[in-house]
Amino acid sequence: MEALFAAVKFVFVGFFGLIAVLVLLALVFGKRIKKQWEFEAEFHDADGREFGEFDIESSRIAKEEPDYTLKAKLHMRHTALTLHASVQVFVEETLILDGRVETEGRVVLDNSHLQVSTASVHTGQDCRVLVGGAEIARAEMRAD
Repeated sequence: MEALFAAVKFVFVGFFGLIAVLVLLALVFGKRIKKQWEFEAEFHDADGREFGEFDIESSRIAKEEPDYTLKAKLHMRHTALTLHASVQVFVEETLILDGRVETEGRVVLDNSHLQVSTASVHTGQDCRVLVGGAEIARAEMRAD
């Protein structure tokens, strides 16, 4: 019975010791990301199901990037997303992302599709997604 207790204790302490070491290594050697602001817009259908999300942030990696940079990403699944259709994401009247549909019914746009280097985003602003010039989604920006 003592051997069983010792083995369980050894596994328990070893597991949490490993977790503690990993956390310590992440704190010491990990990159520290400083965010100036971060917002998102979620797009929902008539039934309330989410079919897309747009995230945008201004951040920098401490000790690697001197200035804050804009990072944006759009994930969306929609029937209007036909192959090679043009997709544009606007926040108010500012074009943030512009790209093409690579997979029928689905689009992922990221920083490689970024159209601006700086933007001013606030809670309550409209985020619109246009496909082929027609608006398919609209949502308010909110803090993430």
